Amino acid sequence: MRLPREFFYDEIRDGFYIPGLIKRAWGAQLSVLSEIDRICQKNDITYHVYAGTLLGAVRDGQCIPWDDDLDICMLRDDFFKFAEVVKKELPEELTFNSISTNQNNPALVAAVGTASMAVGSDIRKKYYEFLYPVSVDIFVLDDLAKNPEDEKYRKDILRVLYSMMVFIQQEKENNNDFQKKVKEIESLLKIQFNKHQSLKPQFYQLFDKICQEFNGEGGNRVSYLADQLYDEKNWYFKYTMQKTKRISFCGMQVPVPEDYDTVLMAEYGDYHKKVKVGGDHGYPYFKKNEKTVKGTFKEKWIWDYDFKEKDLERPEVYSFRDIVLKTAEYFIASQKKSFEAFVRGDFSMVLALLSKAQEEAITLGNTIEQKKGTGTESVSYIEEYCEALYHAYQLISELLAIEENSMEHLSSALRKDLERKLKKPGYYLRKLHSALEKEFKRQVVFLPHSAKHFDSLRPLIDSLLRAEDVECTIIPIPYFDRLGLGEFSEMHYEGEKFPKGYSIMDYRSYDFAKEIPDCIVINSPYDEFNHVWSVDPFFYSREMKNYTKRLVYVPWFITDEIDPEDKEDGKAFNNMEYYVTVPGVFHADLTIVQSEQMKKAYLEKIAQFAGRGISRKMSKKISGAGSCLLGEKEGQGTIAQFRRFLFKK
Repeated sequence: MRLPREFFYDEIRDGFYIPGLIKRAWGAQLSVLSEIDRICQKNDITYHVYAGTLLGAVRDGQCIPWDDDLDICMLRDDFFKFAEVVKKELPEELTFNSISTNQNNPALVAAVGTASMAVGSDIRKKYYEFLYPVSVDIFVLDDLAKNPEDEKYRKDILRVLYSMMVFIQQEKENNNDFQKKVKEIESLLKIQFNKHQSLKPQFYQLFDKICQEFNGEGGNRVSYLADQLYDEKNWYFKYTMQKTKRISFCGMQVPVPEDYDTVLMAEYGDYHKKVKVGGDHGYPYFKKNEKTVKGTFKEKWIWDYDFKEKDLERPEVYSFRDIVLKTAEYFIASQKKSFEAFVRGDFSMVLALLSKAQEEAITLGNTIEQKKGTGTESVSYIEEYCEALYHAYQLISELLAIEENSMEHLSSALRKDLERKLKKPGYYLRKLHSALEKEFKRQVVFLPHSAKHFDSLRPLIDSLLRAEDVECTIIPIPYFDRLGLGEFSEMHYEGEKFPKGYSIMDYRSYDFAKEIPDCIVINSPYDEFNHVWSVDPFFYSREMKNYTKRLVYVPWFITDEIDPEDKEDGKAFNNMEYYVTVPGVFHADLTIVQSEQMKKAYLEKIAQFAGRGISRKMSKKISGAGSCLLGEKEGQGTIAQFRRFLFKK
């Protein structure tokens, strides 16, 4: 089984942001599941996908967006059969872990998985470049007692054992209360723990043994007893878990109980209603292994964004429009200086300024023609300006030759004629400035990478294309798939996939250093810190802000609203690290998010990442004006905010 590359890209589903790294975890788990499925089919072992995995398979045919692991279940007899054959059937990179196989680190839930991805590239490829340990949990179902009183007594014992196991996990074995409880359990169950060995595996094995106590005694109900301790409605008829059918799940066929409706209702009630599990509860599971994984890969680990406050700084950049307008303003100032020199009688200074102005005007005219072509109004005014400069220069030069050093004795009529000649270039300069403002509209360059995300920009682009004061350029940019350690692999360019009716410019034909647009709009904030893909590094946010005076980030997605203080939003808030604490948000001069509430969530995530001081600074760079994906009203908010920022002095 090989999943398509599109499976692994960041996605919004049911209003929840699923980062590519979670997708890779799913992919790796599906690879493990395919090995389990092969072994079970070969050896006639019945199993089912279970819990959230079963729910996702039945409801959507894919993983639940806020789930990060895969679960299966087996009846105890099938688990024994599986345990007998699994070791010799598994590929060498996978291990089987259960209470009986791992004395040092026992667990109530059995699992098949990898211990480490610090292995060859072929193995990493098999598990979709996921660098963390990965496993599929196996929940073993045992018979409930036929007699409710027997079951109640067993539950009481299991609850005591479970509390002792919590003590052990918290490393409180030397606690007096713990030791007292150990003696009580020994007396109650008429057993003797081996005090010369670790108590941890002994407690886990005892718990597992008691779970099996009523197996084979004719009971018709089964359950995973560790869960049933605190949710006694969570049980299934045994025959339900013995009949199987296969359904599609993430591109593979998986076994589910034939009467999956009854199973899901027992666990979730109205399972068709989508409910996000509150709190992060250690989500995502692989974070607990991050320190170990970083230590394994050492300098090869590149996934931590080392934010520095200088990322908030930006170089002073003048757009091409700014440059030509400032040049025209410079000519006006120079014109004023030349007239002041004339009034002072410093005619040599007047001639020098006129000569220099003409040379610079010719250069400006050539630059404009290269940009706009010949025949523009501004170039015609430059030509008239140059001609006026020439006539003024010639007249003063001739008078100097005739009058030698007695220009101060010029007649009143001649002086007035000279003044008119010197003022005439200023008339054309004012005309030139107006023409430049009209001809050189503010240039906005959009840099989307994916055609399917174009709708997040389309209303804004449409508005700017209709505007008479803005030039809009759409430049789809290439992006690369990435391997686990960040290496670039396949390149993708989707320019031909963008909607027809829009003028698309090839990214190779646009010279950013020459064009210097007034604003660049990015749709991807990650730079090098997305685990699965990357735009071409030339288009990283830290690079783009060197080519424009305004860098704007417009997210390609919207999610459900996130309240950092609401535990039900715990997982969603956790996942904000994948799209908020990334370079583009900090390098951008403006980020436009979907709402004021989302702006608050952004700022809280930034505060946790970089401190309250940085969060306060970022509050000026993030707007909650809306999103083009939310409909006309919110889209108009985005457009209005963008125009205010674009035309800001």
